Amino acid sequence: LNKGADGARADDTTRLKVTVASWLMQQNPPPNPVIQGQNKICRGFNNNATGRLICPVDYDWNDPM
Repeated sequence: LNKGADGARADDTTRLKVTVASWLMQQNPPPNPVIQGQNKICRGFNNNATGRLICPVDYDWNDPM
């Protein structure tokens, strides 16, 4: 049962990554660099669109300090 649950969780996480990437690419203007669902290089703190989403609330993403 645990193996099946782990597989389902991995499938959900993969779908979520692709869905969020698609959602972010619909912004006007689109994020630069381009976010691709399966490519991890341009996500996370390396990208302003995704970095802003994962930045802790105690910090201001727009503050360069």
